[in-house]
Formats: sequence, structure tokens, C-alpha cells
Amino acid sequence: MPAENIASRKVSFDERAFLVDGRHRLLVSGEIHYARSPRELWPVLLDNAKELGLNCIASYVFWNWHEPERDVYDFSGDRDLGHFLALCAERDLDVILRAGPYCCAEWNYGGFAPYLRDEPDITIRTWNAPYMNRVEKYFRHLVSEFRPYLASNGGPVILVQVENEYANVAKRYGEDGQRYIAWMGDLAKKLGVDVPIIMCEGGAEGAIETVNGFSISSDRMRKFRKEHPGLPAIWTELWPSWYNTWGFQKHFRDPRNIASHILSFIANGGSGFNYYMFHGGTNFGRTSMYLQTTSYDFDGLLDEYGSPALKGRYLAQLHKMLNAHSGTLLDGKCEVRRNGDGTLSATWKHGNKSLTVECRQSPFRATVTDKDGKILFDTEKNYSSLYTSYRPAGWKTLPSPSCWRSWAEPRPSERTDDAISSAAPIEQLSLTHDRTDYCWYSAEIKLEKNGNHILELSHCADVMSVFIDGKPVGFSQPPFLENRGPTSTSKTKKNAGEKANMLELDVGQYAQPFAFSSTKGNHRLDILASAIGMVKGDWMLGAPMNTECKGIWGKAICDGRSIRGWRMRPFLVGEKLALPSRTSSVKWQDGLRNSQGCVWFLAKIGISKNILSSNTNFRIDATGLGKGMLFINGHALGRHWLIEGNGYGADDKWQDKKLDGLYLGPQGEPTQRYYHVPKTWLKEDNELLIFEERQCAPGKVRLEMRKV
Repeated sequence: MPAENIASRKVSFDERAFLVDGRHRLLVSGEIHYARSPRELWPVLLDNAKELGLNCIASYVFWNWHEPERDVYDFSGDRDLGHFLALCAERDLDVILRAGPYCCAEWNYGGFAPYLRDEPDITIRTWNAPYMNRVEKYFRHLVSEFRPYLASNGGPVILVQVENEYANVAKRYGEDGQRYIAWMGDLAKKLGVDVPIIMCEGGAEGAIETVNGFSISSDRMRKFRKEHPGLPAIWTELWPSWYNTWGFQKHFRDPRNIASHILSFIANGGSGFNYYMFHGGTNFGRTSMYLQTTSYDFDGLLDEYGSPALKGRYLAQLHKMLNAHSGTLLDGKCEVRRNGDGTLSATWKHGNKSLTVECRQSPFRATVTDKDGKILFDTEKNYSSLYTSYRPAGWKTLPSPSCWRSWAEPRPSERTDDAISSAAPIEQLSLTHDRTDYCWYSAEIKLEKNGNHILELSHCADVMSVFIDGKPVGFSQPPFLENRGPTSTSKTKKNAGEKANMLELDVGQYAQPFAFSSTKGNHRLDILASAIGMVKGDWMLGAPMNTECKGIWGKAICDGRSIRGWRMRPFLVGEKLALPSRTSSVKWQDGLRNSQGCVWFLAKIGISKNILSSNTNFRIDATGLGKGMLFINGHALGRHWLIEGNGYGADDKWQDKKLDGLYLGPQGEPTQRYYHVPKTWLKEDNELLIFEERQCAPGKVRLEMRKV
């Protein structure tokens, strides 16, 4: 609960910066999503943020995290938004609350509650009554949760963002879209949000628009000032790197490049920046968007486990210098000079104090000096001196998991539950409502010859595992495109000027062929459809988000003949039996069977009291596994997939030579090999549960530890 009798804080703004109780505030902020870390880790994250020089925290509020089912709200435990805000207040950290309803954030369905997809006549993110009715009902509940923590009530929340990056979809929704985002701002005010309302990358009248990007150039700043006179320049998403998607290489960014662009932004009049992400955390369970890895590390300033990374320790030097001189930067008189070689120089004078920032290009480098010429920060020298002394702790392997047992997930032919029958396949989300990744599709097929055959699925998503008579014969093959196009079985026209996906295709990328060998005659075809998250935005489909499809919804043809007569079985039997939390509900077979996929594995892991009582991080090395889900003591660690990473993925910025601080990790390594295990989920005797879709060697899996 918020502390009582705390004086109200007034938040205002002018063209230079935001003001709190009449004083300009330089925002040195970092994004930490409380939903991506267990509650017990929040104090550690916030303490480390404070130590690294932040004075503000930003966080999204994910609708589906707090309303997992229609009209069922949850703000308890790991969903306790009020507790997170109270912890920020205890540390004198201001908060930018990014309230949605749409978030993006590589989170499942962009943060939207999946039930929205089933609302009659709904179109999301525009002037649409079914959608807006649900938004208003949710927002009434949400605002009641965070209203006590607004600065006006003495709390830490100084800014509230509604909607997010609407410019990405503005062309699609036209005037109705603009009416909608204006309504969103008005709704927040009507419900009692009396601190400034911001909107990033696409705003409405009455809201303060902010900017996102790897860098904010001088030209972009001039354009911003022209379009938004009287408003402060706030960089709501400063990307320290990029997220990682299955099948592609990891993304990294040199911190010297980041520091240079921060100083360039401030030299151009910027008065606040927010790292997106400062601490990325983990997409536990099924919370990640389509194709997003379980890790959301983002090459952030705090690593996935919450410990300061080298990048964080380096940029902390910059933060502390900026905080120490914020009065000069925000209240001083500034003179800016731009030279023909691209050098940018800004000098602030305030009383007897003076500060000069000089930014050079190709490659970016920057220095900060005081009135006596003393170097307060040098992007190169500060990094070099820290790098030579930085010695991060290494990971150590704990004793191997023991007492392995296995239980074969029943094939559809072995299941006694009722199947859903249809002449044609039924789209998966209409059956699962996104409560599981899995749905079986089964049919009888007649093969006219011995030898090789071709199965063609015209429209399917995401990953298919094909079985003939219970034996695996094929799997979906990478690469998988993040921006995949419209799901319609007919050709879809794009709106004028809109890019449907990165290849600008008129039809989506949903056809998958499978070659297999079998004998002539009648056979059973089973296809396990595995979803890997819902999309985060319209542009991934070239259509409204609520048109997304999973499983099979088009034609299925084998050797040129259509397959008719399908039976669908959503959910795994293990899921129906609540196996992750009730491992005793099935009869296990001792040892590790030589499986053909779709098997649950259970093992014991012992950890000593001394290790558990120490300041330690833990992770699973998933070497030996294929694709599936990981659980520890009933907690869902997330999806695992040991797919090789090749290429940069959907974001073409990694080919932009102007951003010379971006680089990729090694080619051919798994996109994600290691999986965060929160210490609070562990005890002396632990149960590791694995659902594996493919043949694998689970005996190679190890638990590792690192002292902090």
C-alpha cells in the first residue's frame, strides 16, 4: 500500500523538460517489466537500477497479465502492480507507467487479452464499439489499482503512457484511428489520471508525444521541435540492442555507441531518455510473442538474471555525471555549434558553472568537459579503463539431474477424450483460445503407391510435426518469418502505402510442404500443431491483429488429393492432467526411453543449503533437447528450442552502416541454449519436467550456477 500522509507532487512541463514541484527533472530512466521477473527479484532489480544511476523506471502494464480471462482480474503475487510501484517509491525512483491497452513489447498478442479475438464484430486499436467497451471496462479497473500511486497522490508515477507507437498502424485505421487514440487520452483523464499523459511515436491532441529509436539525429530533433512546439523532447525507447527470435543470431550493441548518441540527444535539447530494455528479463511460460525467444535479455544494462552487465557499469559512469550536472544542463543557457565535418558541440553556462559536450561521427565518439577543460566523460577512455578491470563471475555446472523417468504423451489414436470432427481442418485458436500451444489434427489417408509422397498444407502456423501411423516423418523447416503476411486464404489487398510484411507480399507465408516415405495403403495421419506465441502488431500480418490464425485452416493435400474428414484434439493429455504441478498423476517409466518425440521427462535435481543461501544465479543448459516446454517445481520456465541461429531476423537496422555499434553473435549456435531459473523457485530437492516434441537426449541437460 502507498504510504499515508505523503504530500502531493505536481508534475508539469515546458519546452525544456518535465518539472516536478517546479524543478526541471532530467529523466535517466530504464525499462523493467515486473511481469518478466518474479516478485522476489523486483527489489534486486530496483536496487541495481539505483546503483547504476537511474532516477526513473518505466514499465508496461500488460492487459493479458492482469485479465487472463474475461472479467477475471488479478493484481496479486507476481502481478501485484501496486507492490512494484511501492518498491519504486521506497527507492525514490520516479515511474513512467506505460498503461496500454496496447503495448507491443514482444509480449504475447502485444499485451492484449486473447479473448478479444472472440468478441463479435471486433476490430482492435480503432474506433470500434466492441473493442472500446472492453478497453473502458479494463481501464476502469486498472486505473483504480494505480491511482493511489500517482504523483498527485504523493506516489512515484509522474507520467502515464496510453496506447503505443500508433504511427505503425495509423494508415490502416485512418480517421477512425485518430478518433480512437484521442478517446484513449480522454478516457485516462476521465478516470482520474491527473499527471501528464504521453504517447510515443504517434500521438493525439492533449498528449505529449515522445520518440523511440536506436538514435535521435539532429535532423529528427529539428523536425520534432517544429511539429511539437512547447513540448519537452523525451526519448521513451532508447534501444541498447534488439530482441532475439528463434532461428536467428543474437543481437548486440556497443555501449560506447549508445553513450555517444545519448550525449548527442542531450546536446540537441533532449531532457530525458529511457533504455528499452534496461532489464529485459524472461518470457516465462507462454508469454512471448510469435517467434520471440524465452529470454528477453535485449543485451540490456542488467542481464537476464538481474545482475549489472559490463554495459551497465560503463553507462553508469555517464548517468552519474549527467545527474551531477543536471541543473546546468536543464537550467543553463546553451549554445550549439555544428561543424562541416559533422561534429556537434554544445556548451551550457549556468552561474559560475559551464559544461561542454562534443560529439564526433564515423565512428561516433563523445566527450564532456567542464569550464576548466577537465574531462568528465570520454566514451572511449571510460570504456577502456573499465573493460581492463571487469572480471565477471563464471558459470559452474551443478551435479547432473538424476532419477530420470519418462511418460509418453498419448498419440491421438490412444486418447479416449472426445475429438472435434469436421470435413476440413478447424483453425486452432478457435479451439484453444490461446490456453495452450498444442492441437492435434488427425485424418485417414490412402496412399496409392509405395515410396515417396508429398503432403501440402496451404495455410498452417506455427510449427507442424507430422506423424504417419504414430511415427514422425517431418517437421516444419526454418527460417520462420516474423512478419509473415495476412492469414486469409484469399488474396488480400494492402492499404495504400502500407507494407504488409518485410517482403511486401500480397499473400501470407503459411504454406508448408512435407516429403515422406511410406507404403501403399490406408494410413493414419496425425499433425501436432505447436504455436509459438501470438503476433505483437498488425504489421506482422498486414491485417488487424485479431485476424491471426494458428494450426491448420486451409487445404491439406497429399499426392495431389484433398484430405477430408478431420478430428481435432486441443491440449496435450499431460496439460489436461495438470502434469507440471501434479507429476504423480501419471505412471512414469524409469530411465530415459529412446523416444520418437512427444514425451514428458522428469528428473530430480539436488541443491545444497549453502548454495541456496548464497547470492547466486541459476540457469538450465538445455543441450541435448529439441523443442518443447521446461518446468521446475511446477513453474513454467518457458519454451525451449535448440534451433540454430543464422541471419539477423526481421530488423534490417543490423545492416545499416550508419549505426556502427550493432553486431550479431556467432552464426550456427543455438538462438537460445540457456534458460533462466529464478532462485526463488528452487529448493533443496527439485523436480525438472520437460515436454519434448522431438527425439532428444535429455540426459545432457544441466543446471548451472553463478555467484553474484
